[in-house]
Amino acid sequence: MKRAAIALIGIAGAWVLYTFPPATSKFYPLCFFKMTTGLDCPGCGSTRALHALLHGRFEEAFLFNPLLFVFLIVGLFALPSFMRGETPRFMQTRWFGWSSVAVIAAWGIARNVGGAP
Repeated sequence: MKRAAIALIGIAGAWVLYTFPPATSKFYPLCFFKMTTGLDCPGCGSTRALHALLHGRFEEAFLFNPLLFVFLIVGLFALPSFMRGETPRFMQTRWFGWSSVAVIAAWGIARNVGGAP
């Protein structure tokens, strides 16, 4: 029952994102980090990237936020465990947590100093 509810919410969210472009729809949340600092956070562009992905525009999605593709790949590896109601073993390791923090921080810095698209 719980998994069905999560799947239904995911499908509904994907439908909303597919139907209403983030660039022209005002109900999507704004990035607080960008509003307060003027800088892009590591997640900036993810909503537009997901919209582009749902429309099959992979290159455009990658240009909006390449880090999203890393998260999607990790999510695909984790999906079988999540479907069984378990946390994937690799996500429980110290190296995964610290390397995730390092990658996200490095991306946040790189995209604001001109080293990223």
